[in-house]
Amino acid sequence: MSHATSQTHTTATQTTPHRLLYFFVAFVLLMFFGLIYAWSLFVDPLEAEFGWDRSATSVVFTLSIITFCAGMLVAGALEERTSPRTVMLITAACLGLGLIASAFTESLPFIYATYGVLVGAGVGLGTDVVMSVTLKWFPDKQGLASGAMLMGFGGGTMLLSPVVTTMLGALGWRMTFGALGAVFVVLVGAGAFIMKLPTPEYVRPLLEKARQNATVAAVDMTGSQMVRTPTFWVFMVYLMLVTCGGLALISQAVPAAMELLMGAGAAAAGAAAAGAGVSAVLPEAEALMLATAAMGSVSAMNGLGRLINGFIWDKFGYRVCLTWIAVAFAAGMLCCAFAMMGGNFPLLVAGFMLLGLMYGGNMCSMSAMVGTFFGPKYYGINYAIATCQMIPAAIVGPQILALSQMGSGSYLGAFWVFFGVAIAALAVSFFIKPPKAA
Repeated sequence: MSHATSQTHTTATQTTPHRLLYFFVAFVLLMFFGLIYAWSLFVDPLEAEFGWDRSATSVVFTLSIITFCAGMLVAGALEERTSPRTVMLITAACLGLGLIASAFTESLPFIYATYGVLVGAGVGLGTDVVMSVTLKWFPDKQGLASGAMLMGFGGGTMLLSPVVTTMLGALGWRMTFGALGAVFVVLVGAGAFIMKLPTPEYVRPLLEKARQNATVAAVDMTGSQMVRTPTFWVFMVYLMLVTCGGLALISQAVPAAMELLMGAGAAAAGAAAAGAGVSAVLPEAEALMLATAAMGSVSAMNGLGRLINGFIWDKFGYRVCLTWIAVAFAAGMLCCAFAMMGGNFPLLVAGFMLLGLMYGGNMCSMSAMVGTFFGPKYYGINYAIATCQMIPAAIVGPQILALSQMGSGSYLGAFWVFFGVAIAALAVSFFIKPPKAA
């Protein structure tokens, strides 16, 4: 008996470092996958070279989110038939080919196919397999593990955007696409040979403890069972409303900040400084750096929001999570609207930060909901199904912002629209309840 106990203890101590290793690898990979949100860095260079309008370039981001969701669905199906390594090698191929091919862009259909389709699909494939494998090592900490990992995905834009901005200035957008493609091939290819699933012997005691504490569903639901529950559909409506605003801002954060800095912000600052006889109009290069920093604040809060929400989900439950997300959404849109009206750049950044927090918290809630409400066994495909809410959100959100800017020359009207969306999300949150066990 004592020998068996000793053997069990030895196995646990040998295995525990492994789950931390897989978490670290997952965090780094998701951080790079999060660069999909840095599309707005490429908007101005491409529009300047080809004369494309904002509505046309917004389609690239929309396509990347749609194919991101499709890639996750494919990954969820492939994981059950192949292995995590196979899916990750396919991911490396999609990202490498998509980014390197983007460097040869000469037309909108081409960039739609390369960045919009191949890169979006690659990020979806990689995100689903990395999340699915890693969370299987943490059945006892679904909320916190989801939030901590997704912090990497959300924070990647903040950490890597300055690097990409520097590369764009030094190398140009074509060489930047090519260099990023090479980096992704090496990084994801290496991850494919590190990541692996835990043994049933390791998972069983952790899962039993989690179910005893009611932090994981008593039964595991398949995708078809999940979509037949009212809980799933009400939650999907909530997620779509919140994601709509988050994706809209992320897709055009830099141009929106530039509008204020070069337009309303410059005019307001100029009026304030007129008595001193000082020109207050910012040089475009300086304005671009400030706008990029503003987008970085979205990314920073996006990552932090995922970690915070994971902790809140595990400690205080889903109800508190959903409420604070909707309230932060509404407050962020108010800040952005008033900032545009008054030419107040710090207030705009505050709005961006609130929106980053709420978007990150929303993404964490989606992951935690899948594991907590429907069980971890079929997490890969269930999470992929849940991410499909991003498709309508990606279509509607960025286009509202783009059409508002093209129609009136300002993003102000869209911010008021999204304030109303935030109030609707708050109302829907009160109708979400855990599913009843069959």
